[in-house]
Amino acid sequence: MTQAGYGATQATPTPPFVGGRRLLTTIAAGAAAGAGAGAITWFALHGLMPSANAALVTQLVVAVVYATLLASFAFSFGPLQSPPLDLRFTSARDLLLACLALLGIVCSSLLVYLLLSPLTGSLAAAARQILSLATDAVRLKGQPPSAWVVAIVRGCLIVPLFEEIFFRSLLLGWLQERLSTRSAIGVSAALFAAMHGYPIVMPYTFLFGVFTGWIRARTGSIFNTVVMHVLNNVLFLCVGLYLLR
Repeated sequence: MTQAGYGATQATPTPPFVGGRRLLTTIAAGAAAGAGAGAITWFALHGLMPSANAALVTQLVVAVVYATLLASFAFSFGPLQSPPLDLRFTSARDLLLACLALLGIVCSSLLVYLLLSPLTGSLAAAARQILSLATDAVRLKGQPPSAWVVAIVRGCLIVPLFEEIFFRSLLLGWLQERLSTRSAIGVSAALFAAMHGYPIVMPYTFLFGVFTGWIRARTGSIFNTVVMHVLNNVLFLCVGLYLLR
């Protein structure tokens, strides 16, 4: 398939080449730049505002680190709308498919956690554990609105964009050069789940990685998976605020 046909939904697109050395170099450089930017932000905030709220400072520092990593990926692999990043609108049909896939993730996860209930407890108990770990609904209780604003922007926009660029554009593209698309999606989903760390969260994040990987391969764009991720995180936060109040 030619590069012009990369976004077509009729067949699995040919992945753009993502060099392993370049990817590792960008990750290392981005991590170093992010650590530096985070440290500068922390010292600057404490120097300019010694009495600044600790939660607000933490949220700002984390947001700066993620934004720096995003800038590193964009600088090394950009422009954003072109391969291998492919952050571009493809069609309303693809966007609808992505939204249906998000519904599929939720329904599949309910079934999985129901089957795992002897280990994880009831669905409600599992949901509370997941939401307490995956959202700021508990961590930011009683904190000022400014901390919430930064946390929402970070958790519902910056982090989804970073994770989709890394896992569904760069990592998945690199894996597709070496494995079948199906295997590449499975491996990237497993790594995505492992990155989230907590065992109770892993079944959901693995399914999320599988569905978003399929949407990425199907549509040739991470715009659709970013929308899925943003909606997912907004949904998690809203449900978390309700269940964990």
